[in-house]
Amino acid sequence: MIEILARQRPELVTEVLVDDQEGRMLMRDGGIQLSTILDRDRDLRYWEEALPLYAELQIAASVDAGDLLAAGVADHRLAALPDIYTELVNDRELLGAGRPDGLTADEYRQVRALVPEIRAASETLAAYRVPETIQDNDLTHGSIFLANGSYRFLDWGDVGVSHPFFMLTVTLRVIEYVHGLPPGSAEIERVRDAYLEPFTGFEPREVLVPLAATARRFGQVCKALLRGEEVRSGLYVDKPDAMAWAMRLLLDQEAWRAVTD
Repeated sequence: MIEILARQRPELVTEVLVDDQEGRMLMRDGGIQLSTILDRDRDLRYWEEALPLYAELQIAASVDAGDLLAAGVADHRLAALPDIYTELVNDRELLGAGRPDGLTADEYRQVRALVPEIRAASETLAAYRVPETIQDNDLTHGSIFLANGSYRFLDWGDVGVSHPFFMLTVTLRVIEYVHGLPPGSAEIERVRDAYLEPFTGFEPREVLVPLAATARRFGQVCKALLRGEEVRSGLYVDKPDAMAWAMRLLLDQEAWRAVTD
């Protein structure tokens, strides 16, 4: 997958030196992790510099969306997303509905009731010209590296092909937490606008801002779908409430503050 991203913007990903059939990779040094930099210099400018580059990478990679899907990247495209979500929430056992470590009866009712909203949001996002492409459901200060003034993006383990703005769900809430900023603050809007700037080639800013708000509200759907696949594969046997928390984050955008994810 990284090789596909490198076709368009090789300077924004880290070169893979060696890989194997088990998915293990030896990669060239990407620089200093942004989390380390922010420990000593908590300046929003790093996000304002990095996120437009990530947007550029998403835009460039949109032409390779088919190849990314063929390489095994999760298919969360808008046309199918509501039905995939419906299938997820119909799986009572996976969501632990009624179990002590799962969703309560009321929470289960709420996640099922979101289906029409998710369908409407998907239709709204699809109605505009912003292309579907790679989007990282876990783009944080742990995924961004800086070396000699150049940013690179690593850790592509939680990605899918879908609307690019869905990444704002995780990324903006992490920025809010790290920098102690409330949602909707002027600082967060400034970072959001820096990310959106490259997309103004598709739609004007006054269109992009409400689309970003819609995407941020429902981006957790993609994260929950990935978590469901992980739970089914046995990755979270030691965290039986992992799926319930993924769904609670969709119901309550503030609930993440109580979780170390």
